[in-house]
Amino acid sequence: MTPLADHLPEPAPDARRLEAVFRREEPDRIPLFELGIADSILEAFLGKPMPPRPEGDSLEELRAWMAPRVEGWWRIGFDYMLVRAESPFDLRKLAAFTEGDRTWMEEHKGIISSREDLERFPWPESIGFALSEATLSLLPEGMKGILFSGGVLEWSTVLMGMEGFMMGLHDDPELVREVVDRVGRAVWMTFEGLVEDDRILALWIGDDLGFRSSTLIHPKHIEELLFPWFRRYARLAHDHGKPFLFHSCGNIEPVMPGLIEKVGIDARHSFEDAILPVEEVKRRWGDRVAVLGGVDVDLLARATPERVRERTLEVLEACAPGGGYAAGSGNSIPDYVPPRNYLAFLQAVLEFHRGR
Repeated sequence: MTPLADHLPEPAPDARRLEAVFRREEPDRIPLFELGIADSILEAFLGKPMPPRPEGDSLEELRAWMAPRVEGWWRIGFDYMLVRAESPFDLRKLAAFTEGDRTWMEEHKGIISSREDLERFPWPESIGFALSEATLSLLPEGMKGILFSGGVLEWSTVLMGMEGFMMGLHDDPELVREVVDRVGRAVWMTFEGLVEDDRILALWIGDDLGFRSSTLIHPKHIEELLFPWFRRYARLAHDHGKPFLFHSCGNIEPVMPGLIEKVGIDARHSFEDAILPVEEVKRRWGDRVAVLGGVDVDLLARATPERVRERTLEVLEACAPGGGYAAGSGNSIPDYVPPRNYLAFLQAVLEFHRGR
């Protein structure tokens, strides 16, 4: 098949563009930003299959696995590559159901519901960075890595079950706090392990705090349980001269002032038109925090390429002026987004630049 990347210009990555965005400045062109891109999309753009994850974890094997993925991000036009450490929690073992690359979590009772469960659980004592090193060693000139970690609330609710976690806030708040703090320490080890690496551009946490109409738990619990950890991660990044990025799905408007003022986030990611369109987020918060992405994933998945183009230009015209904005989807590019719709998005970004 003809690679869709043939319809894009030759890459010229420069991570300084993203550095400008995180400072809420206007770079020479709007950079791209995504949480993830499905292998099927990368295959369509490169015209070749992505190799499966190796059974071993040697640097050579991991480099071979990551090389075409790094190539895909580079060829599409990114100035960075997402970098992950070894997950401190094996979500596939904790999942209620797994099919292919997708997992569904047990929402009721998790594997930790008592202090005995808490002590029996094999809490990580260290984090593996072989995958991180493999990814960083492959970066083309001009690209940097953004170190990403899963979130404190997300992993805590996986371990306790969403229902068990919420009931625990009432029935046994100290157990909940201990789970949160042990998860928080594991995330800290991830960030601490690579924050001094010059190839790392920023630290980024993904912690889904909300759903369509509200936060998942009361804002006071978010501030009491999670903010102390978020604040530590932000200070760690800032102490090393790097920005701290925050991803959360759902309606998090009740805690946005605290995330900016008390935590010190530098950028916010993940938006959905049905909750709050990215243009409104930029209007409300763009003078205090960078805004990343925002073209609704539902639209990317179901609209025509022409409508994707129109909506992308609408978002760029509203969010790009004044700086502090990077172009992307509202979340990520999953395998159910038609590759040609993603191409239409990318070409609209290029069209926007040509028109400036």
